[in-house]
Amino acid sequence: MPNSHKLPLFYALLIVLALFTACMKDKGNYHYNTVNRIKIGGIDSIYIVDYQTRLTIRPQLEMSANEKEDTANYTYTWVADHLVGYTMKPSVLANTRNLDTIISLKYGFYYMYYRVTDKRTGVFNDRYFYLNVGSPSYEGWLLLCDMENGNSRLDMVSHKGTLDTLYRDILGTMHSAFQTIGKPAFVATHNSYIGGPANGTVAIFLGTSKNAVLLGLDTLDYRPSYDLKNFMSVSEPITDWTDANLYLQSYGGLLYLNKRIYPMSSQSVTDPVNTQDAGTALFKASRWVGYNYSGGDAIIFNEDNKTFLRYPGFGTTCLTLPTGSLFDFSTGMELLYSNYVPFNSGEVFAVLKNTATNKRYLARFTIAGKQNYFAEITGDDIIHAEQFAVSPDQGYLFYNVGGKVYEYDPALKSTFLMQDYGNRKVTVMKFQPFASTYPAALNAKTYTTLSKKLLICTYSPGNPDNSGAFDLYTVPDINAALQLFQSYKGMGKVSGIAYRER
Repeated sequence: MPNSHKLPLFYALLIVLALFTACMKDKGNYHYNTVNRIKIGGIDSIYIVDYQTRLTIRPQLEMSANEKEDTANYTYTWVADHLVGYTMKPSVLANTRNLDTIISLKYGFYYMYYRVTDKRTGVFNDRYFYLNVGSPSYEGWLLLCDMENGNSRLDMVSHKGTLDTLYRDILGTMHSAFQTIGKPAFVATHNSYIGGPANGTVAIFLGTSKNAVLLGLDTLDYRPSYDLKNFMSVSEPITDWTDANLYLQSYGGLLYLNKRIYPMSSQSVTDPVNTQDAGTALFKASRWVGYNYSGGDAIIFNEDNKTFLRYPGFGTTCLTLPTGSLFDFSTGMELLYSNYVPFNSGEVFAVLKNTATNKRYLARFTIAGKQNYFAEITGDDIIHAEQFAVSPDQGYLFYNVGGKVYEYDPALKSTFLMQDYGNRKVTVMKFQPFASTYPAALNAKTYTTLSKKLLICTYSPGNPDNSGAFDLYTVPDINAALQLFQSYKGMGKVSGIAYRER
């Protein structure tokens, strides 16, 4: 069959012709139904509510087919899809056209949506928004106040979205069982597993002269099991916390108490490490610790022999530093202040007093012992300086004398008056370190910005109850004037500050 290869082509042509004929016979007799489109308005991008409070949202609905809204043809669903940054099973809040319900979701920041569905066609439209479920104590500045009657009070500038609200006695507001009996010692925050209240998130540590505790994660609740002494595996029981201070990093840190330095792990506080080079004698440690918040190592000052030592972040002793090129680490001077800051890739700034000459000196060096700067501070009225702080990004040294706040530039060896509070007394001056400044953190940008602000608290002597003021300043370069960033008034006489992060 020499022409058999032509048969497939022949049949293919017949099939094409049949299809073409069928198309020619189609008269286009179709009936089209208009698909109803649902437009949702009247829902904000974010809602901020307290736990167990009512949230009411009344959306504006627009149907493209000009139909009437009714439950016969439409369903309505309000859904908490998931906590931002986590996975979870979606939770339906309501199946009503409007939302009017008490929010009982757990504390957190939720990704939400409202869905309107046409039951006849299955066509639906979603409107997405965020819901922040919190409480007055959920996030913000914790201000430990001295009532000047032997007791303390914890105030708080609560931060919700763009709204800041001052609560005097936040423990009372939250009905916490902890009583701030005793003089203020410290308030501090960082990631911790100790005691369980925070379960690895940002914990709140609060200390008075009578007791030191952890507080509950969201409502500042307290139980006797949260007492810090319960997690101290030390040979001597702690009963007096008067001068205590905490230096914290993620899941660890150092506790200063009564001239001793105790290391903190993720679970407990252990015996003091203020011995020198594996010796057995405990030296008197300064309360000023140059603590590396990211590495856990530190510079500790031996007050007995006036010597800087290095604590490597582990072990049971402090180590002698190498011989310096600018000054002797065995200074023979009194340490007035020291702090580790990330400036210049990480330095300890230390202010020293020569008791023989009454002169002040600034030393700057790394925790490993590399000395970068040593010179007399020639600032205005420096011998009467009361408090110090170091800008973490500019490297300026701030100090106050009465109500006057000065900036000292070590490079220029010059002083600049930055703020004059008159008769008001400065009670706190610091830069606040934050835990959540790593790139993946939800509020990293905000907390990084806040970590560079100079915090100054003042009050009117004789009125410790409500004359307090709390100012945050941006520190420009080239010694320009401080720029007021935020200001709060009406709290007590602040003696300590921390920030409850989210």
